[in-house]
Amino acid sequence: MAPTPVAQHYTQLSPQGTSALTVTFTPGNGEILVIKLATWDSASPLGAPSGGGLTYTARVTNAPGGFNQWCSIYTAPVLTSPGSMTVSSTPSISLRGSMCVERWSGAQLAATPITNSNTGVGGAAASTITPSASTSVLPWVGGDAQSVDPSTRAYLASATQDGLRDDHVGSNGCDYHAYQSSTGTGSQSYGLSAPTGMTWVLAAIEVQASAGAAFIAPRPFMVMQAVKRASFF
Repeated sequence: MAPTPVAQHYTQLSPQGTSALTVTFTPGNGEILVIKLATWDSASPLGAPSGGGLTYTARVTNAPGGFNQWCSIYTAPVLTSPGSMTVSSTPSISLRGSMCVERWSGAQLAATPITNSNTGVGGAAASTITPSASTSVLPWVGGDAQSVDPSTRAYLASATQDGLRDDHVGSNGCDYHAYQSSTGTGSQSYGLSAPTGMTWVLAAIEVQASAGAAFIAPRPFMVMQAVKRASFF
């Protein structure tokens, strides 16, 4: 069974500023948090997320430099729910950007999760990732420095959008946040098929379905004792 999307919490910094991006929620025990960050400039990152006493691990960052956006993905397991908590990420300098926190139940992360990042010019923001299982989900984040109007956006693989910073008016960049289901263990596309003409960055991660409890065969001694007790009665 695939991981279940519990909720998605999106916020953005627009117009430009230095205020921390924050979202507040109450997670359940065992949830996996995926924190997706994006900004309008490759040299203007957001700070590492924090909050709730959780451990946040950087998984993939795409900052190619030049005329490009910046994006990054962090994860945090909720071993024991801290109750109501706030996740925050603080800009390094004045910028426009966005953050989306996805909450997944029935999920786990590999010791080294499969990730992908890619950059391109001229087409729609699209790349490929090769997950380890057909029951996984694939959260991703991207940005377009060319500020193409996202009104015609079309997502590959029937992805679910969970955040959009539309600052194309004024040419201040656009951020895209989405997730999709794995279709197998082969290479599969993620991102957008429209609009085209982007100068784009993308980053994605695999979140696996949690493993079921392993079957433990009874020991021969235990079976013999059970037979003896049944015979006695």
